[in-house]
Amino acid sequence: MCKDFGYAICWRALVLGGLSLSVLASAGCDSPIKTGGGVKLDGASPPDAVPGADVGLAPDAATPNWDSIDLLDADGGFDLTGGEIRRTGNEPSQSSNRHYMKSVRADYIASDWTYQITFHSSANAPDDIIFIGLGEAVPDSSFYNEPRNSVNFRIHQGATSFGNGWDVDVVAHDVGNLHWTYSNLGVGALPGAAGGTHTVQMSKSGAETTLEILDAGIVVTIPDLAVAAPFLYTGASRIFFGNASSAYSFDPPLLLLSP
Repeated sequence: MCKDFGYAICWRALVLGGLSLSVLASAGCDSPIKTGGGVKLDGASPPDAVPGADVGLAPDAATPNWDSIDLLDADGGFDLTGGEIRRTGNEPSQSSNRHYMKSVRADYIASDWTYQITFHSSANAPDDIIFIGLGEAVPDSSFYNEPRNSVNFRIHQGATSFGNGWDVDVVAHDVGNLHWTYSNLGVGALPGAAGGTHTVQMSKSGAETTLEILDAGIVVTIPDLAVAAPFLYTGASRIFFGNASSAYSFDPPLLLLSP
């Protein structure tokens, strides 16, 4: 089951001891997606004190520095079908039943890297917000289940996009209704109800991080994460993505670690 990421790779997913892992392997593998009895990743989340771990297996030799990211489906909210990652169920428009797929490794604040993920929006999909970023990535029940203790994109999508013109925001949120420690709202917009495919890139160098949507020319740089998102230095700092509706899908993310 191969997907084209610009170079020849195959994607395999496993569930081992309650941890859900996605692995990129070099071209030529023919293993199907494995989840211990089905295509759905599920299993309980371990504590956020998961030790740092190396990410994935090296992909094709033509791109030796890119790795996959071992992923954790903390509450069984995602499904794997056809090599994609998407939410389970059939959530209505503007649902707040949000869940997040996140890295097993919880200390990304300690290193420099570039992270890239592509998501796909269906035409006339239910209104939803795509969240992609870094942090604890646990749903905050006091704020419509947006990711708590996290810095991230808020990408409004869907048929009417909550009536806000398909705005894209960059925020840092700890806990509480509209409690942002950093906010940059309306930094751009993505195409409307027709949907489409978009690639997000997030890079970290020292205390600085830059969030981009590569195909839309949207770029936001946060100069000091210690000021904008101090919780990253005292809690989990996982790479994550998620949303509510199964009308959206994600390709497996890739990571480039700085030397």
